[in-house]
Amino acid sequence: MGNASQGANRAVSEAASASRSPAVRVLARAGYVFIGLVHILIGAIALQLTRGQGGEADQSGALGSLASKPGGGILLWAGAVACAALALWMLSEAAFGARTEPDSKKKLKKAGGAAGKAVIFAFLAFTFGVFAAGGSKNSSQSASDFTAKLMGAPAGVVLLVVLGLAIIAGGVLYAYRGVSRKFMKDLQDPGNARTAVEWLGIIGYAAKGVVLAVVGVLVIVAAVTADPSKSSGLDGGLKTLGAQPYGGFLLAAIAAGLICYGVYSMARARYGKF
Repeated sequence: MGNASQGANRAVSEAASASRSPAVRVLARAGYVFIGLVHILIGAIALQLTRGQGGEADQSGALGSLASKPGGGILLWAGAVACAALALWMLSEAAFGARTEPDSKKKLKKAGGAAGKAVIFAFLAFTFGVFAAGGSKNSSQSASDFTAKLMGAPAGVVLLVVLGLAIIAGGVLYAYRGVSRKFMKDLQDPGNARTAVEWLGIIGYAAKGVVLAVVGVLVIVAAVTADPSKSSGLDGGLKTLGAQPYGGFLLAAIAAGLICYGVYSMARARYGKF
């Protein structure tokens, strides 16, 4: 029995070491660089919308823009690998990192948060891979299609309202992390860059929180009106903001905030706790 326990502990230790190797660590840091790049491109496209130009201000638009540039395919493959490594790192954090937390509630919260991030980063890695392989996808259409399918399921409208509320809650959490500066706990001491990184995070988290809240509202509106087209994801959320009174100014401010979030993410690649 003791030998079996020792063998299991050794296997866990070896798995943790493999998922936290120096190579995976470097690639995981690079994952935040590519996440930052995506947000900067989304912000840039949103700024184009304020000038009356077209474009998809979401992941699809950002990656499509990147794919059209010289060397874009190589960058997309690099982004896929880096985001996959970041997903693996977060998965190891959920499986092994949380084991060091003595409090059971905090352990569960830490593991759940890391697992959720792993899913998000894995999906982003998949999206990078789709565009790197020459494919494409319309995020707005995908959101509408998903809404339509869920709407046709039993209790689908209720599920959509719950989903919308969850997205709004996520937006509120992002904004709260920004204004409360709690995101600084994810970083090592940035030294002389602390003030710049702090303000980038405050503005960036707040902007992303606003956009997520709008996306959640659109999901609820789609459910209540039985119109799946109203649930159009990030691009639809930004364009909805732009359509409001003084929307051009509001959209420009949010676009600048998303760019700040992108630059903060790149700073996190350098100063993040790994």
